[in-house]
Amino acid sequence: MLCGQVAAYAAHHRACPECGVLQPLKDRRTRRLRTLFGTVEVAAPRFKACRCRQPAPLAGMTVSPVCALLTARCTPELERVQAELGARTSFRDGARILQALLPVSPANHESLRSRTHAVAQQLEAADRQAAAEVMAVPGKPAKAAAADANRPVVILDGAYIRAVPGHQVRNFEAICGKVEHEGHATRRFALVRSVAEQPHALLRAALLDQGWREGDAVTAISDGDPALPALVRSATGGSVEHILDWFHLSMRVHHVEQVMGGLCTLEPPPPLAPLDRVQIDVERLRHLLWNGYHNKACEALGRITSWAKNVTVLNDPAMGARTKRLVARCTELQTYIDNNEDALIDYGQRYRAGKPISTSRAEGTVNQLVSARMNKRKQMRWSPCGAHRVLQVRAAVLDGRFGHPAVQLAA
Repeated sequence: MLCGQVAAYAAHHRACPECGVLQPLKDRRTRRLRTLFGTVEVAAPRFKACRCRQPAPLAGMTVSPVCALLTARCTPELERVQAELGARTSFRDGARILQALLPVSPANHESLRSRTHAVAQQLEAADRQAAAEVMAVPGKPAKAAAADANRPVVILDGAYIRAVPGHQVRNFEAICGKVEHEGHATRRFALVRSVAEQPHALLRAALLDQGWREGDAVTAISDGDPALPALVRSATGGSVEHILDWFHLSMRVHHVEQVMGGLCTLEPPPPLAPLDRVQIDVERLRHLLWNGYHNKACEALGRITSWAKNVTVLNDPAMGARTKRLVARCTELQTYIDNNEDALIDYGQRYRAGKPISTSRAEGTVNQLVSARMNKRKQMRWSPCGAHRVLQVRAAVLDGRFGHPAVQLAA
């Protein structure tokens, strides 16, 4: 049936599009096409240009309609199946699965890898094209800040992947995240910045898929890495509200609480009376940061640090090491707050409004996209290019962009 369809297609395109006369036959060739049901050898004749084009430059041109139709050596269905298997599991395991399920269409791990990379390039090219086609509407004002509930939320996080031998670094970073917008299904994205031709275009395509338009405000939640909100600003070209992830801020407060708890367990208790007041300041840190009182939290950190330095000067052997750790933790938290002062908000108010305040959802995406395929039980080394392309396909499979419902990828 396939051979008959290809022969009919070649015969139909043999007629000259200008005068309708059959073009002269130059030679007869065959082309091997891999399908889900085996390899088929089809005829691919080549035709000379019609005489009506002489003496134009096209007179010596050779036309092969079948080769123009079948640009790849396999059908799109087989290519997508192999790409999905390459994204779900290792390339060698994917080849074994295809060998067991489709014995008439055998595949090796090299072809599985090349097909996965080819599909990833197609997905990335489609995202770049979608991002380039959307132009700013002249004179369109940005949406007011009152429409904060309808803003798309971009949640980003980073993950490190072990590099193959030969690279200058042992690990390289992959940026993963998701775009959430009310009324739309979640859109995931992942990229390796050093490999992606236009990193901002991939994020821009994800925003457009969520209903975002040029000039709309966007909310970005990250762990404080300045490169992550910079990527969002590059993709939107407009205003971005950056929010510091509550989990990372809370963990630094937890470090201070742990050291203070160790000081309170000393027996006998320290002879310094201000310990109770300092303990109260430590217990209030989380409450102050949660409710947006960042200046008061910095004042409390200053009092804690001053007390700890005084204890260190007294050279109490039982308190020396722990107070030094307390000073280090407080200084670390103070620096973290100062560096992200513009990204601190009233977390309690935003949480009660039902809006995200943490990158925990992005960390789950990192686990699904990166860890389950590259870092957990499959301890592999990757090139940045290979990791970037596999991540494109895994994100598409996870979102259901391959034409079937979204599925959970196994670890």
